[in-house]
Amino acid sequence: MPRVTVSVIPKASRQLVEWLSDTEAKVWVHAAPEKGKANKAVRQALAKDLSIRASQVRIVSGETSRKKIVDISA
Repeated sequence: MPRVTVSVIPKASRQLVEWLSDTEAKVWVHAAPEKGKANKAVRQALAKDLSIRASQVRIVSGETSRKKIVDISA
């Protein structure tokens, strides 16, 4: 699962990762989209869901967008 398209819902009431397919996920995070807080929360949520370290999740594109492309390294 090296590259994943992620739809992010910031400032959500829940923290959740929902896999739509092997390469597409929807992530709800509590953090607001300011100063990279939501991006950090997305990385942590994906890492926790996949049982890997957050440093193994890298946002390739979409730093300021709700649609992101993320690389997962094992």
